[in-house]
Amino acid sequence: MAREKRGAMARQIDAALGPFDRAHLAALVDVPRERFVRPQDLARSIEDVPLVLDDRGDATISAPHAYLLSFRVLGLKAGDAFVELGSGSGYGAALAAHVVGETGRVDTFEVDEELSNRATELLAHHANVRVRWLDAHGSESFWGGATRVSVTFAVTNVPQAWLAALGEGGVLVAPVGPPNGEQRLVMFTKRHGEIHREEKGAVRYVPDRSPI
Repeated sequence: MAREKRGAMARQIDAALGPFDRAHLAALVDVPRERFVRPQDLARSIEDVPLVLDDRGDATISAPHAYLLSFRVLGLKAGDAFVELGSGSGYGAALAAHVVGETGRVDTFEVDEELSNRATELLAHHANVRVRWLDAHGSESFWGGATRVSVTFAVTNVPQAWLAALGEGGVLVAPVGPPNGEQRLVMFTKRHGEIHREEKGAVRYVPDRSPI
């Protein structure tokens, strides 16, 4: 029953904001979002809305369509080396692991220890996923030449260290803008060592929680 409801949600998202890659939609159907939300939000796990992951509201599991939009901008596909900055409870990494498959890998970083531990537990059965309790600022040495990077929190400016760590031909997508102001989803592409920037539309994400 839950899978059928996720399928209906995926079709609604595709009709409203698509078209999306079939593999991306399949991940939305196959990955049980209910495992990654708080117990009190189980009934809402099949809704295309963000849900808080702590009592303060500092962290959220994004609305399902937000992951699809980022994956579409990234052109995420089987075999990719994917980095996620901001694991939350691990839902985004689970979706990405489904897309990149056994020939790809997912490295996800979370600044909050409790959430990192939860993501580690929920993603333990994914052999192609590594979860690290680590601030995204300073994680670059663990990226390993990743070609696809997704930032799941808003930053005022994308650090140059992230762009430098991006592999040749790679793409990084991030919500850019002030916490309480207009944010834009921005794609950064590295071609021949140069960074090209392109805006992809208005978004709303939780702010960067790094103490740095």
